[in-house]
Amino acid sequence: MEVSRISSKGQVTIPKSIREALHLSEGERVAFIQEEGKVIITKASLLALRELQDARSQDAKEQEISEQDVLEELKRVRGM
Repeated sequence: MEVSRISSKGQVTIPKSIREALHLSEGERVAFIQEEGKVIITKASLLALRELQDARSQDAKEQEISEQDVLEELKRVRGM
């Protein structure tokens, strides 16, 4: 667990070990996700990917496409 202090301007320094784990560098955007009384910080690009996955998952549910259907289609496309 890492700890940071909030500055008078509301700024927080992301600890080096966390920046390294997320492969964050200067100027990159991060996203804060609030879930069940906790805050998750992630690369903004990962958040966009998650939102895309959630949207595709919802589309699949609406069209009654199962996970097995997707796996079989992947095998077909890959020529397996």
